[in-house]
Amino acid sequence: MDTKFVPGRGILRSGLATRLKALRPKPSQVFVVMDRKAEEVVGRKVVLAVKDAGWDVTVLLAPIGEARKTMESAERLASQLVRQGADRKSLLIAVGGGVTSDLAGFVAANLFRGISWGVIPTTLLSMADASIGGKTAVNLKEGKNLFGAFHFPKFVVSDVQMLRTLPLREWRSGMGEVLKTAMLSGAGMYRKLINTTTAKLQRGGVELGELVGQCARYKQKLVRRDPLEGGERKLLNLGHTFGHALETSAGPRKLGHGEAVGLGLLCALEMSVEQDLCRASYASEVREFLQQNGMKTRFPGDVPSKRALEKLLLRDKKASRGRLDLILPVKPGTNLLVQGVDASEVAAGMRRYLG
Repeated sequence: MDTKFVPGRGILRSGLATRLKALRPKPSQVFVVMDRKAEEVVGRKVVLAVKDAGWDVTVLLAPIGEARKTMESAERLASQLVRQGADRKSLLIAVGGGVTSDLAGFVAANLFRGISWGVIPTTLLSMADASIGGKTAVNLKEGKNLFGAFHFPKFVVSDVQMLRTLPLREWRSGMGEVLKTAMLSGAGMYRKLINTTTAKLQRGGVELGELVGQCARYKQKLVRRDPLEGGERKLLNLGHTFGHALETSAGPRKLGHGEAVGLGLLCALEMSVEQDLCRASYASEVREFLQQNGMKTRFPGDVPSKRALEKLLLRDKKASRGRLDLILPVKPGTNLLVQGVDASEVAAGMRRYLG
């Protein structure tokens, strides 16, 4: 992993230009993929930064929404790049949230058997998690992120100033991933997060930049030690096996990724409490934090049946022979990898926790 992480406030144009100039070998040309929302907010700055670094730039538009992160969208984007003259030495820059970086990264991983790429995240979720770690993927109708590859970006330029225009729901979704990282990182980050609110972070002070930086550094540390998720990196799946099943069942309009992760964290905590791995007060504190920040603590609508949940759980990328590997919390900074858990028991538990 050789990703350069460039965090800061108001550093988008200068930070991106600096990183482009430092690339070795130099790309033959630069393509930017962004959705219309990102284009409205930062499109001009990105184009100017690329020109500052000495390249012309071709801008392509990405689809908006998790439901359009598909093989069809990836094929369309790849075809556009080829028609615009992309070659194996081209650089692709993804500008936007997790959907854009997942899709553009997947295309970069496969076009000409792999071209270089970079990321400019524009959402809290992407800055804290999705843009870091080299996981790229598209969705299948059977589940989320089932078709993908590891392909590490050359750089990630995170300018927290871009979050000023982020809708409230996107802030709350991002907080789900921030909370996950805090629970993994340890008591220091966890306490700092528990004692703040989304409203405070939206003001864009020093606290926001520090929090984004902590999330990125923690994930980078795990990814460097375990780039292909053979061991320790599996901790980053805390809340996700539960969350992905809920997210697929509800659909993106009712449940965003970070919202689903928040519910998944509650499921993991409640299971830990049942197995005497953690104190009930830990689960209660996290539930209260989610409620205070306007995040979901109940499934939107009727909780799926046990059979439906089990079917979705078994589509998890880490499922094998009807069993799951789960990350269960003990205390902030201490989490256990529990292997071979029966999916039927997990599904039954989720109905208890969310009903």
